[in-house]
Amino acid sequence: MKMLSIDEPNCLKEATNCLKRCGIVVFPTETIYGVGALIECEKSVEKIYLLKKRNREKPMLLHISSKEDAFKYAIKLNKSALKLIENLWPGSISLVLYASRSAPKYVVAENGTIGLRMPKNDFFLKLSREVGPLVATSANISNELPPLTVKNAASQLKDGVDLYIDGGRVDKGKASTVIDMTKTPPLILREGAISVEEIEKIIGEKVKLLSGN
Repeated sequence: MKMLSIDEPNCLKEATNCLKRCGIVVFPTETIYGVGALIECEKSVEKIYLLKKRNREKPMLLHISSKEDAFKYAIKLNKSALKLIENLWPGSISLVLYASRSAPKYVVAENGTIGLRMPKNDFFLKLSREVGPLVATSANISNELPPLTVKNAASQLKDGVDLYIDGGRVDKGKASTVIDMTKTPPLILREGAISVEEIEKIIGEKVKLLSGN
């Protein structure tokens, strides 16, 4: 099990090389620790599903480092989606949008949608700008609490991860809010770090909450 602090001079280079070799990396975001692999490394993505014991029918989010990526991997972005991207990215909100043809099939749901997130974390953004988007999710066993420290992530995923990046304890400790922008009204699939009230204020319309959320 290899672990590096983001303060180490070679950390970004090590993480970049690891991902380019189709390795699996645990990294900090502003909300929780995530685990991911490069978009072209399908076998590594499959391994993450096994590590997490995650339902294969639940596509992971595509973590991106630029707003322009939203237009590469998604289509038919409505005005409300554009407002959220403009005001809350990078930040703690994940948008479910219609997938474009550039999106690999294994990150696209059966209904043709894709989840996109742009974390507000300097290390992640630098890393993703070096290597491209990461297919990623929270660095924990499914149904366990998301990790707030790298040690907590390592205690769950153990040697299944090639490199752990230690960015200290994360700020928010609450997963990103997930909102389906293909629905009318927009549908909150998971309440998280961004409040319903803040979303409604930005887009100027009411949103709906998934039953039981």
